[in-house]
Amino acid sequence: MSDMRMSDMSDMRGMGANGFTPLATLAPLTPSARAPRAPHDPHAPSRPAAPSRPAAPSTNAPRIIGAYGGYRKTLPFGYVCLVYHATTLFCRRNYDYRNDALGKTVGQMVGAARSARQNIVEGSSRAGTSKETELRLYDVAKGSLEELAGDYEAFLIDSGVSPWPDDDPCRLSLVSLVLDSYEGGYSRHDFGEYILAMRRRFAPFLESEDPIVAANAILVVIDRACGLLHRQMQSIGESFKEEGGFTERLSRARLAARDAKDAAQGAPTCPDCGGPMHKMIARKGRNAGKPFWSCCDYPHCQGTRPWRGDRG
Repeated sequence: MSDMRMSDMSDMRGMGANGFTPLATLAPLTPSARAPRAPHDPHAPSRPAAPSRPAAPSTNAPRIIGAYGGYRKTLPFGYVCLVYHATTLFCRRNYDYRNDALGKTVGQMVGAARSARQNIVEGSSRAGTSKETELRLYDVAKGSLEELAGDYEAFLIDSGVSPWPDDDPCRLSLVSLVLDSYEGGYSRHDFGEYILAMRRRFAPFLESEDPIVAANAILVVIDRACGLLHRQMQSIGESFKEEGGFTERLSRARLAARDAKDAAQGAPTCPDCGGPMHKMIARKGRNAGKPFWSCCDYPHCQGTRPWRGDRG
């Protein structure tokens, strides 16, 4: 990064002050560094496939449980993971018994970073049955990030400096970095390799041994994660308005099952639209309490037929 101010970056070679090896010093694996592959034996038993979530059975029935658990493929979660790991390293390096005797600052900062990460995990896992819960948990995650940003701002001001301006060369270099989208599956190993690769990419900033550079860089990534989370929450809200949620899916599935049962029992077709009909009970009028056939597309179709025994 040619436009990075080298005076703002500390020497990242060797061990950290507390004996922790910064991730930036770990060289990525190259093909020559990997262990050689054993020759292929066509008679050897095949290796078991990587664990994955069971696929939903193929059916024409309405789906009741919605999509869930795809948080690993979202950019907000990737950025939040970087913030969490950078925060744990930052606290190890910059807080000890002398400036945080009771450990409250470290506990609050690491706790806020963890809260942001884990609330995204839980919100995505609950998405299949409650969009409202998903949105609430994402909102908690965003609030935790804002709380953590306040701690980093306070650290910088206590250190006698202000956060980077928008045109700071280090900030511009950091903003130019791109977080890759995770394209793997459910494998925890694959996602771990992805996060390690992204940590290496951002380590010169987020894991810098210069606490001023690290705090400023983490603030920039927090702002980016909060903006992406806000956009994701807006998208979920729009989807809910168009498609409904778990309760609506339950109702549609129940109506579809009832319609299929009526059709199997010889329900007639609608005289107006030709669609299926189902048995209803009149609630008012002179026929209150009596059964009749009503179009399944009610209220869009008002077609009815009189009930003539159990076969219409």
